[in-house]
Amino acid sequence: MVDPNLVSGVVWVLCGLAILGLGSLIAFRGRVDLHANYDESVDPAHVSRWAGGTALLMGMLVVAYGVREIRYGFQPRLLAGLVVALLVLSYLSKLFAGGFGAGD
Repeated sequence: MVDPNLVSGVVWVLCGLAILGLGSLIAFRGRVDLHANYDESVDPAHVSRWAGGTALLMGMLVVAYGVREIRYGFQPRLLAGLVVALLVLSYLSKLFAGGFGAGD
């Protein structure tokens, strides 16, 4: 029988890698059009730097949580913390894609 923590952790790691993949396209390749909330009037370099960096941070958190769950098992408080962190970072990413902090 396969340990449920292993299965869940692998799923989290795969999801984190998908987020990292999209984040790297936005951050390093300048594909800001991949962000759902990208406003075309905003400088693409600003969105690439900030929204892409935020997406990379989200991906790293998800991968780290998945590895932690594989090694040590499920902890509800850590999952709650991850969900809150992802919600906050997602909101920040939407703000950056809309032009927050870009100046005039």
